[in-house]
Amino acid sequence: MTCNLMSGMMQRLDKMRKNAFGNLLLFGDDNKNTITGLWFWRGQELAFELSPDWQTDYSSYEWRKLNADADETKSLVAQYLRWDGEHKGMKFNQGKCFK
Repeated sequence: MTCNLMSGMMQRLDKMRKNAFGNLLLFGDDNKNTITGLWFWRGQELAFELSPDWQTDYSSYEWRKLNADADETKSLVAQYLRWDGEHKGMKFNQGKCFK
């Protein structure tokens, strides 16, 4: 069911496809899991705030801008692009790519 939530979010954001890229990862197992993601888009502000249609799932997540020069960011980006690793002690389960 959690994977369906990720697919639904991507489907609702379909109009962003030309200007955004993202990986949503599911960590954990049934009944104990979490969704995290890494998004790239044009500009410096949150793209989700530009259209009310894109805000359906927006408030369900915590957003933060990453520092591109930080070593922590580089390892996080590598982890999300490889679809592996752990998050809060939970192992990678599956991922979805928005492109």
